[in-house]
Amino acid sequence: MDIDLNLKINSIKAVTKSVIFFLIVYLGSIGILAGIIGNLYYYDQRDSIIEQMRISMRYKIKDINAKLEYYHLMKYYNLAKSEEFVFAEDGYDIALYNKDKELIASTFTDQKINFNEFFYNLKDDYYLVESLNKQYLGVKYIVIKKPLPVEKIEYISDQIFITALYAGTFLVFIALLLSKIMLYPLKNLITSLKTFIKNSTHEMNTPISTILMSYEHFDKKSLNTKQLRALDRIEIATKTLSNLYNDLTYLSFHEHIEYQKNPIDVKEILLEQLKYMDTLIRFKGLTVACNIESVIINIDKRKLILLIDNLLSNAIKFSKKDALIEVELTKEYLKVKDYGIGIAPEDQKRIFKRFETSNGYGIGLDIVSEVCKEHNIKITLESEVSKGSEFKLIWPKTKIKK
Repeated sequence: MDIDLNLKINSIKAVTKSVIFFLIVYLGSIGILAGIIGNLYYYDQRDSIIEQMRISMRYKIKDINAKLEYYHLMKYYNLAKSEEFVFAEDGYDIALYNKDKELIASTFTDQKINFNEFFYNLKDDYYLVESLNKQYLGVKYIVIKKPLPVEKIEYISDQIFITALYAGTFLVFIALLLSKIMLYPLKNLITSLKTFIKNSTHEMNTPISTILMSYEHFDKKSLNTKQLRALDRIEIATKTLSNLYNDLTYLSFHEHIEYQKNPIDVKEILLEQLKYMDTLIRFKGLTVACNIESVIINIDKRKLILLIDNLLSNAIKFSKKDALIEVELTKEYLKVKDYGIGIAPEDQKRIFKRFETSNGYGIGLDIVSEVCKEHNIKITLESEVSKGSEFKLIWPKTKIKK
């Protein structure tokens, strides 16, 4: 797939992820706040309905008490032909009790009344207990039961839901608009940065390749020792730039390049890279002690070169002049050990993070760590300041084909 197309696809994915994350945070926080407000509103309206019920029940008790007084007087003056008192009311259940809390009459008998509470509820049924100062017809307590009006509560819930639906739709629209406005300059900046890195790395490759090609075809027989040494410096600097170019290319485009895992003999790549770095090794007067055997692993060749190049480059770079470098390759691991400046204990974990440096360690070890994680290769480090460092790549057994 074309790198430009990959860049566009990944840019779209990155923007989409950012928008989704923004929507989750923005709408999530708004949703929580709206939920709290909606919940408070719901209970406020519910409490208002209950309070209206309580007031209406109080008025109903006063009305019943007035009727009791009327019937009591009618009986007292023998004006009433019947002592029967009709107290049934639509929408209410009513019970009358004497001073000993014994039931006189009731339209409900399914509940035990709590005379210690003035107004209370059992689930959706609300009770109001009134103790009369004057007793008429032997009635001391009037109890009224009224169910919570479910239709009003459902109406409140429906109103909250409809309001939340419209408000949520509006907020989603606003969130998308805001995210587009905020991400537009950032998107342009990222696109420009990626284009700059892509063009810069591409421009680096041409002069580096030209210099290396010119060096290889240079007639070295006609040069004196001083000129040959100067030419060696040119080769070393150019190959250093070439390694840096490879690292930058991986960092910039590894997500857009299709890598293929193939069975590769690590020994062949290791020998090729040692030969490639021969000039730098000789220039510092280093001795490389090799103990290597064939090891086949499944990996993309370019990634394996990155692993080996970075470990060897660091060993050469941080070795003291005329020192020894040990390279050991077995079926279990690849070890690169130098006797150079070493790494302080507090820096040993930090150097595997991108752009973290310690005595010159840069992006290379971050690449090594990333490739190792991808291929389940364990990387270990043993180091002591002024005594050197030992990096070891331990191959996963499932990746080895013997």
